[in-house]
Amino acid sequence: MNIYQRVMSILYFEEQNLGLQHEHSQRCNMDFFPIGWAFIQPDIRAPIMEVSLRNDSFITPGYIFIAPYETELPGPYIYDTDGLIYEPRIWYGAEPMAPQPSSSMIYRGRNIILDQDYKQVATVQSGNGLTLSDMHELNIIDNTSILIAIYQPHRYNLEAYDVPADNGWVMDGVFQEINITSGEVLFEWRSLDHVGISETYTPIRLNTVVGDGLSNATAWDYFHINSVDKNNDGDYLVSARHTSCIYKISGKDGSIQWRLGGTNSSIEMQNYNFSSQHDARFIQENDTITVISLFDNASNGYRNTSSTSSGIIVSIDHETKTSSLIKRYEAPDNGLLSTSQGNLQILANENAFIGWGSNPSISEHTDDGTPVFFATLNDSREMNYRAFKFNWTGEPSDKPSLRTYAAAPGSGTTFWVSWNGATEVAHWNLYGTMSTSEEFTLLSKVDRQGFQTTYTSTDYHPRAYAEAVSSDGSSLGNSSAVDTTSSLPSIALEE
Repeated sequence: MNIYQRVMSILYFEEQNLGLQHEHSQRCNMDFFPIGWAFIQPDIRAPIMEVSLRNDSFITPGYIFIAPYETELPGPYIYDTDGLIYEPRIWYGAEPMAPQPSSSMIYRGRNIILDQDYKQVATVQSGNGLTLSDMHELNIIDNTSILIAIYQPHRYNLEAYDVPADNGWVMDGVFQEINITSGEVLFEWRSLDHVGISETYTPIRLNTVVGDGLSNATAWDYFHINSVDKNNDGDYLVSARHTSCIYKISGKDGSIQWRLGGTNSSIEMQNYNFSSQHDARFIQENDTITVISLFDNASNGYRNTSSTSSGIIVSIDHETKTSSLIKRYEAPDNGLLSTSQGNLQILANENAFIGWGSNPSISEHTDDGTPVFFATLNDSREMNYRAFKFNWTGEPSDKPSLRTYAAAPGSGTTFWVSWNGATEVAHWNLYGTMSTSEEFTLLSKVDRQGFQTTYTSTDYHPRAYAEAVSSDGSSLGNSSAVDTTSSLPSIALEE
């Protein structure tokens, strides 16, 4: 398995510039307060995920990958699936961010790829002189290229919308396929070349997110591209939230081969509808049938086509030019209505894994739609654009981290040990010196307790180190030797 196959589950987007507007940031002016697990090392407060439904007989093995924001430390996290309250027991990649302005914005930056030891192995940015890529899509194709979305302000005649002829601006929905190694743009498509602004369901000046079309900073976001996929024939599948439409794009000339949904659909939807959707993906395809999955938001906060959001799989018959619903996955109980974000992942065993976007929840469903897992981040203000489940083996290149504390020489010693990103640690061997000897001796074998393992010895140990051990008894790595301190870390007081 090469590096890109190993890394597909931990891709993330690094913000560089904050400009323009963004649907996902309308609440960023709230006062934050910390909610989550407090750790000695690293010094973070990570989001807590509370589980309300769990059927172990049907849950797919694997780790949960999320990147919540509007939390104290937004960024990527890897959770395991033990217990009823989850912490990021495996890895956190969050970094402190500069304060965000209170207005909405588009997040522009670069796309970073990490390998199994969490080192950066590639950085991909938009090409052809366009603005930096947007956070809406990062999709690796055949382990060699990457699909990214770009929100490109473009001058446009908007006289019909009461905008002076020379002052009009529209947001062009662009995607590029880029070679990961060379940075070469392999394919580029622009919405304004193929989709008229009259196809939008999102009128100019609807809100600050949509824009008033008067400047490049407030360009009318009539299209709002939010996902791109590619099939084996080299064609693309594009989802546009603001036109409530999914487009199949020719990989040869960029022409639209068909439209599903929207104001100008070329395919009749027979027993379902969708709107403001996200995450459209090819499932299977032949000469006459295309099967795709998508997350149906069913609402953008203004226009509703259903009372609840859902993940759906639909089939398109190209001979009859009709489409029908195959499966629907809904949140337990009364369902959820997510007015932005969200995704649907079909797992290898045909279970479905769903991120509920503006609702900070995730769920897993069996093939027939039955929910078997449901969890929610415990701060309702948090949001998470997409959620995934993958198998993963993390082998961090840095050492385990250890801190030790004793109130005074002669008193007991407390150990805190962690190893950010390590998946194979079964237990810790803790070694320490005694007041009467500088020789390290094995003090205890302690089962891993989660991201951070705590152990207290009744004896005083001036120096210590920790050894990570796998389930087969192999040594995985040692921490540095540390001096025991009499200053209790402030975070320990909060636990």
